[in-house]
Amino acid sequence: MFLQNRVPPKVRNTYNKDAWAGILGSVMTGLTVPFIAIIAREQLKASIFEIGIITAVPAGGSILSLYWAHIMKGRSAMAFAVWPAVICRALLLLTLFAVNSWSFVTIIVLFWIITTVPGPAYSVLMKEMYPDSDRVRIMSYVRVCIVITSIIVAAAAGPLLKIVSYRYVFAIAGVFGIGSALCFNRIPSAAVVAGSSESFMHMIAEAIRALRKDHAFRWFCGGVFIFGAANLFAIPIYSIYQVDVLHVDTRWASVYSVVGQIVAMGAYFYWGPYADRKRPALVSIINTALFCAIPINYLFASHAWMLIPTCVIGGIANAGLELSYFNSILHYAPSDKVTLYQGIFASLMGIRGISIPFISAALVQNELLSMQTVFIIAALVTALGAVAQIYGVRRYET
Repeated sequence: MFLQNRVPPKVRNTYNKDAWAGILGSVMTGLTVPFIAIIAREQLKASIFEIGIITAVPAGGSILSLYWAHIMKGRSAMAFAVWPAVICRALLLLTLFAVNSWSFVTIIVLFWIITTVPGPAYSVLMKEMYPDSDRVRIMSYVRVCIVITSIIVAAAAGPLLKIVSYRYVFAIAGVFGIGSALCFNRIPSAAVVAGSSESFMHMIAEAIRALRKDHAFRWFCGGVFIFGAANLFAIPIYSIYQVDVLHVDTRWASVYSVVGQIVAMGAYFYWGPYADRKRPALVSIINTALFCAIPINYLFASHAWMLIPTCVIGGIANAGLELSYFNSILHYAPSDKVTLYQGIFASLMGIRGISIPFISAALVQNELLSMQTVFIIAALVTALGAVAQIYGVRRYET
């Protein structure tokens, strides 16, 4: 497997299986994720409200993370990581019958909601699978394998979707996704999700206590919440602006995805070792600040090619944020409360996700805000999120 010689020998077999699962999963995402909003708007004439739903649900589904963390306590982490993934990816087979916007949106909504189920269990597995001193670096190598595959797949998928119906392409993607989950299931694991048999309400009270006492974690979550709210406020408008103003189709979406993934590949090589040397929270701060440039780029873009800088910045920042979020949680969480902290973080992100995209969609649809105003607000609030994270690190983290 690519880069395996850089992985400690004792976890090399685990890395190989993890990387193959990631490669198969990236075929699924490369064939689907970059094109979901474009297909919904361009081909199925989805409304701004439906675009808002598609935008909201990937984050909004995470609101149930504390509940998932509760019901999996004392049970196999691998089972909760694998079988929900199989179910949600099998849903993509139903796109064969999705011939209008509402059926397509329904499948995508269910897909994203079930996708959030494995989150707490996955945190436990990563803690078990890789040593603390090398975890971010090894995870970055897996992401590089994923990105290389995504570049190839996304480059082919854009033109392919102009020839072959999305219904067949998405169904094929589902088959690869199921294969990915089954491949991950081959990793030996005895991990059991820690936790007592206390009630769900007791777990909520424990989450509130953790946020109240752990000041550094609270400020980290608050800063990410603010930044994510700004991003979600703008994302549905990005999609509308791309199709209605810049006339972006699946071929341009493919170009954006390929450029972003190429940049992300290099960024993973940098951010992984950097986060191991420094604190993951610092990586989050840097990349949150970088995100300020994305809405500014949209503000001045008048042609499809002018969004290329957004893809470059997004590739750098998304790579850093993916690694920093996950490993910041492991950094802050006591070893017996990893799933609790993961559930807290994901649930807070879900709260913002179920409301924010609809607000911007409604304001623009009712002509209360222009798209350009949305972009300005997103840039300013993103900067505020970075400031909140800086304060938390400087004031509370030791």
